[in-house]
Amino acid sequence: MNAAQAKAKNDAVGKTVRIMETLVRADHVLSVREIAAETGIPHSTVHRFLLALEKRGWAAQDAGTGNFRAGLRFFLLNRSASFFSELVRCARAPMKKLVEQTGKTAILSVIEGSGGLCIHTEEPPQAVKFVAREGMAVPLDRGATGLVLLAWCSAALRARVIAECAAAASGGNELIRRVEKIRSQGYSHSREEWMPHAEDLSVPVFDRSGVFAAQLGIAGLAGTFGSWESDLLPALRAASGKISSSL
Repeated sequence: MNAAQAKAKNDAVGKTVRIMETLVRADHVLSVREIAAETGIPHSTVHRFLLALEKRGWAAQDAGTGNFRAGLRFFLLNRSASFFSELVRCARAPMKKLVEQTGKTAILSVIEGSGGLCIHTEEPPQAVKFVAREGMAVPLDRGATGLVLLAWCSAALRARVIAECAAAASGGNELIRRVEKIRSQGYSHSREEWMPHAEDLSVPVFDRSGVFAAQLGIAGLAGTFGSWESDLLPALRAASGKISSSL
């Protein structure tokens, strides 16, 4: 690489950094004109860079306004509270609709550190229901909620959890088989594995570029899911797809 090429590459990196810093600092979606004014980069160049960043998941364009915000890929790597806030914002409406359709409690969870974390729930109005709380830990080795997280978490974390189960003689090989099946079929169902008297059904949530972002599931009293494959799973998958299209 000659001096001119090196200068051009460094200049491109600098522009990318300035654009991303502007997006991350903003408390609302920004127009191309606003980003150009903030960064001092020409309007046409900003637009070209934003399209490249969006393709890689680092920026996202709002479908309604055409403006831009930082993409989910950035927040996934950053693992900041901003990621959770953005994910919940995209998931809230589809989860409310899911509760209306199924009469079950909707749960949204993510990988946080070496375990699962529930970051949002929506509950049906009836008195007798499964109750979940935001901020509760989700075990990765049992229950549909945790097993979906385990199936699509990093390979290193998955290997660690499976090894711990094997060391504790709690079924490492069986866990491997279950994870493989879950990844193949794209969902997990369990009954009274995570909590007594509870049944849950879960699917993964991906961003628009196919990066795993979260687990979405419904939970209720054991024995109330009926013909869940035909009655509940389609609604759950539709909600997951709706969230994905917004990320």
